[in-house]
Amino acid sequence: MSGKSPNNEVNCENIQNQDLSQTENIEKLMPLSERIDECTNFSVRGYRVTSEGLVIFRRQKHFHFYPYRMASKFQFTTLPKDEKLAESFDVFLCNGFNLPSFAISFLKEEYDTYQAREDDIYVISYPKTGTTWLQEIVYLIHSNIDINSALNIDLNQRFPYIEHSGTNFNDVKNMDSPRLLKTHLPYSCLPQDIIQKQCKIIYITRNPRDVAVSYYHFACMLKETQYKGTFEQFFQRFLLDRPTYSPFLLHNLEFWNQRNDKNILFLSYEDLKIDLVGNLKKIAEFLNRKLNPEEFNAIKEHCEFKNMSKHKTTALSEDSAVDKKASSFYRKGQVGDWKNYFTEEMLKKLDEKVEKVLKGSGLQYTYEI
Repeated sequence: MSGKSPNNEVNCENIQNQDLSQTENIEKLMPLSERIDECTNFSVRGYRVTSEGLVIFRRQKHFHFYPYRMASKFQFTTLPKDEKLAESFDVFLCNGFNLPSFAISFLKEEYDTYQAREDDIYVISYPKTGTTWLQEIVYLIHSNIDINSALNIDLNQRFPYIEHSGTNFNDVKNMDSPRLLKTHLPYSCLPQDIIQKQCKIIYITRNPRDVAVSYYHFACMLKETQYKGTFEQFFQRFLLDRPTYSPFLLHNLEFWNQRNDKNILFLSYEDLKIDLVGNLKKIAEFLNRKLNPEEFNAIKEHCEFKNMSKHKTTALSEDSAVDKKASSFYRKGQVGDWKNYFTEEMLKKLDEKVEKVLKGSGLQYTYEI
């Protein structure tokens, strides 16, 4: 960073001061960088995560820059503004994937030191592929159908999203075993201890046409992005692998290529829609849980779309991350909704890309049922 003075203070008059946070959050950043504890000794307006370190905003025209504490195998590159869904939403290219700043912070701090447990259970996915649905299913199977807790305890508490900035990672570390955890990280970015301890991983995918439609509506309602473009414009970004955690196809392939590992179960949204009870049994067997027909039917009823959409514990809160005036967290839950959005030209472009990337892999998608 050019223009540094000896005391590490830099003029930032022309820096766009975005993504500021409360002063007390500085304490959460202390493990990331050397000397950052000194920030508690002066007035801090906020911070920003960058690819190389932390920018701590101080007075009107100054900030301090603190390089990250630990080296990593990853190389991070900030995406240009015109490649992001929103100017204020920082995204970094890491190992070929577009990761949000909070995921970068997690990797910087936890990749080498993360302590997995052998009985951890991870639900992993690319966004908008049925993650919440699968989390609720796994929770009920694993908790012996504790529907009361499912209806009264927020899913993010029962099943934390480990790399998200809203997750208190100390709470994750202090959870009783076995822990149920969610991540959107690709296989190549998972903390090594998860791989080495062969923790159980349940991965879910969905056909890319419906994913594009669902992600578009989510980007419109998410306060961090507040996407204002048309679906046609979003589709071009999706095709170019711009949304966070993209590329979608490579995200799928990384887990598909590990599908024969005994600790990995690879599922699809469409298969669950076609035969929910059959897949409940598959998941239960994978988790070594024995349930009777009545229990499977209880899970099926609880997890039907018309019921899930009414459960406040599985939807994002109205006053936090989303603007529900823009869209609904639960929209239709259909297979084939893409027909209402895609033109023939869009289908041709996406199908050509799918064919090129997945050729020879054996991975196929179901587009209608």
